[in-house]
Amino acid sequence: ERLETENARLRRALDYAARAPETWTAARVLSSDGGAASVRNSVRVDKGSLAGVCAGAVVVVPEGLVGRVTSVSPHAAEVTLLTDPTVKVACETAAGGHGILSGGSEDLLLLRHMRGMGGSSLHSKVFTSGRGGVFPRGLEVGTLQFVTNGVRGVEGEVLPFVDFSTLEDVFIRRAK
Repeated sequence: ERLETENARLRRALDYAARAPETWTAARVLSSDGGAASVRNSVRVDKGSLAGVCAGAVVVVPEGLVGRVTSVSPHAAEVTLLTDPTVKVACETAAGGHGILSGGSEDLLLLRHMRGMGGSSLHSKVFTSGRGGVFPRGLEVGTLQFVTNGVRGVEGEVLPFVDFSTLEDVFIRRAK
């Protein structure tokens, strides 16, 4: 059963690599910060500068956006996950709204400074918008679960597509 599960995971990863229009490097997750009691904000992967990985590179899995490479050595790299509150991602919803996504927890991410959000935005998919030039447009992030009109404007909670607690393999976008 364990082998069947791993086989299915690897098939999904290979299918993603074949469909991806960019040049991607597959990397295995070596370790992560945090434990069961804390939010995981970064992982260390087994590919570094010798494999073409550079700081600032986008990291994904077939389910969606994982984060960015923040430091690189010849044989490894540190990836800061979307769960880290310092990571900011310009996003848009399938319903036409947009805002800035940042970490909250492994379970929910925060979408702030939201504009163009109507009632139909709730439960719509959230994607990277490409604004800011850091993350390319169209990477899947999650589903908008809750919207509130607070003191700091309209904010929402996004359920990520990626389960950050089970990351084993990731894809890193290589420089062209």
